[in-house]
Amino acid sequence: MLRIFWRHLCLLFLLTTVSAAAAESPLNANTTMRDNLVAAMATKKPVTVVLKNGQSYRGPIGSVGNHLVVLNGPAQKEFYDVLVTIDEIVAIEFRVRDQ
Repeated sequence: MLRIFWRHLCLLFLLTTVSAAAAESPLNANTTMRDNLVAAMATKKPVTVVLKNGQSYRGPIGSVGNHLVVLNGPAQKEFYDVLVTIDEIVAIEFRVRDQ
């Protein structure tokens, strides 16, 4: 009986941990790429956008328009901004967990 209690307690802990980690991410598969970019911008954390051609840019999002997004000071090009067409973005990488 005690063994079953501990199993249930461990399962509850794992489910709570997983749902808490998922809650930290601003990314949502049920919205548009633009809406995800706006949500990521609100966190002020850097993101990586991956383009259809395989190129990627990492940096904080400066602004999101209807068709374009601005990344401020992307990695390796800190003195530049990058303007990207939202339709060219195939993935957004967003760090939600630390070790």
